Parts: sequence; C-alpha cells; structure tokens
Amino acid sequence: MQFLSDCYHVFDAADPAALQAFIQQYQECEIGPLAQYATGLEKDYEAVKHSLIYPEISNGPLEGVNSRIKMKPGRGGGRAGLELLNAYNVLTVGDLAE
Repeated sequence: MQFLSDCYHVFDAADPAALQAFIQQYQECEIGPLAQYATGLEKDYEAVKHSLIYPEISNGPLEGVNSRIKMKPGRGGGRAGLELLNAYNVLTVGDLAE
C-alpha cells in the first residue's frame, strides 16, 4: 500500500519537509482512518518534527517508571489493603531509582 511506503519514507528520511508533505497529502485522503492519522500528526506536529530531528532523545525511561507506578495498585487486586501496598512500595523504591 502506498500509504505505508510514504509513511516509512518520512520517518526513515527524518525530514520535516517530507513530514509536512505527507500530512498535506493524506489529510485530503478519502479513507477516513488515513486522514485521521494525518490530522493527528498535524495536531502533534512539533513533537513529531522534534522526534525526527532528535532521534537520540527518548522518553522511554520515564514511561517505564510511569508503568511501574501504575502497576503497583494492581498488585493487590484491590483486596490487599494499604499495609501490603505500602510494604510493596518500600520493597520496590530501589527499582524506581535505577
């Protein structure tokens, strides 16, 4: 499909001008999800452009910490109570600092 080829080209080339051309081309697409994807890229244009320009910068470590924090309440399944959740926090606080 041409859309996938164009999309891969934009992100492989890391060219903001190609990104802008891609957005303009697919915003006018008759296929709704493709037009919606292009509109989403335009709404987050600055973030997407910076991800092309600075590929070595990642928010992956921060997302990992967020994921671990969100997982903690699920550990007790709602039945364990605050004492067990607090104990788990004390045991895993070293994991978050890494």
